[in-house]
Amino acid sequence: MRRGHFAGMVFGLPVTGAAEELKFMDLASSCCSSFGVVMRSSRNFFPQIVSLVLMSIVVFAGCKPEPEKTTFIPPVTVAHPVKQDVTLYVHFTGTVQAVDSVDVEAHITGYLEEIKFKSGSDVKKGDVLFIIDQSSFKAQVDRTNANVAQAKAQRTLAHVEYQRDQQIQKQDAGAIAQVTLDRALANVGVQDANVLEAEATLEEAQVNLDYCTIKAPISGHISRNYVSIGNLITGGTSQATLLTTIVSVDPIYAYCDVDERSIERFQKMVREGEIPPLPSKQIPVELGLPIDGDEYPHKGVIDFVENQYTTNTGTLQVRGVFQNPLPKVGTRVLAPGQFAKLRVPRPSGDTLLISEKAVSQDVVGTFVVVVNDKNIAEYRYIKTGSVVDGMQVIEKGLTTEDLVVVDGIHNARPGAEVKVTIQPPPVSAQPGPSSKTETSASTASVSVPKPTK
Repeated sequence: MRRGHFAGMVFGLPVTGAAEELKFMDLASSCCSSFGVVMRSSRNFFPQIVSLVLMSIVVFAGCKPEPEKTTFIPPVTVAHPVKQDVTLYVHFTGTVQAVDSVDVEAHITGYLEEIKFKSGSDVKKGDVLFIIDQSSFKAQVDRTNANVAQAKAQRTLAHVEYQRDQQIQKQDAGAIAQVTLDRALANVGVQDANVLEAEATLEEAQVNLDYCTIKAPISGHISRNYVSIGNLITGGTSQATLLTTIVSVDPIYAYCDVDERSIERFQKMVREGEIPPLPSKQIPVELGLPIDGDEYPHKGVIDFVENQYTTNTGTLQVRGVFQNPLPKVGTRVLAPGQFAKLRVPRPSGDTLLISEKAVSQDVVGTFVVVVNDKNIAEYRYIKTGSVVDGMQVIEKGLTTEDLVVVDGIHNARPGAEVKVTIQPPPVSAQPGPSSKTETSASTASVSVPKPTK
């Protein structure tokens, strides 16, 4: 065992290093020397020696160095708001509607004999959909054909008799009375009219026979058959039987109700020449379905604006028209009755943007966390616009000089000091050398935190 460890054991002190061992060896030597002198002089000094040893232990224990205290500063990433030319949009909600929609009903009354289409399929104009029992209508056509033939025969006889009487009168003026000749002429007129009436009846009968074959009035997507074969169909009245419906699907409309303020803003832009007139079919509009998320894949144009506001809502109906082609696989994307999201682009100059991740909300409103020149976090309430490609439009409350926390917001408690790392702006927002404000933002590097006192 080394002497230092032995001395430590004698005096009851821990010994951990070479320096401590030397200290304990010196202390032990001096104490032992004093102890020997005292013991040689007198044994009454033993309590004083013990006190001296205990005091030495207390002194060594009190001289132990205290550990250095350090303060943790939470890190955050900040960025300057940037100005960019972006396309802003005005958003609306609406519904998809067919350009044409037809209720297929019968013109005549009869029993349904055949159904010629498949429910839910696409049909073309003129395709045969239903056939009503034609037997009675064919008989009517045959009967009227006979009536026409009879009327024509009577007409021929009347003409022959009149011409004969007229010839006899020319040969002998007194052979036929004038009244007889007048009656023959009148009979010619009657028979001519009878022929016209018979032909009209035949035409009507033929039309009714043609109505037995019900055809598609438009091209589009057909519903199911609402009546089964064998049922009596009522036609030609207000109580006509509804057989099916057809809606056109390409192109297709989308209607939305636009508030008065938005209409006035668009009209102002029209007056200032920023956009063409609303119903000019030149204003683009984009449409998306709920499944599309933030995407608006369908492009169209505004082709109609209602001529008066709705009094109970103060809105104006606007319509956009969109192409809706049939894909190679599956059905058309847009269908009448769907809920849709629409947005109309509007010109915008330099727009202040910040990452969408930096924006939060509480009961007071929308806010961001900014860091001042002393690296202290502060709340800043702002007014926001729409979101463009993950960047939040800032309408009020920030400038390009501000440092906004975009990452580590949970570390940035108001009034607390933070360790700041400045994030460079996106490449699309990199300014030219003439822009002093944004140049400083683009060349900013990691900020050095203040030294801990």
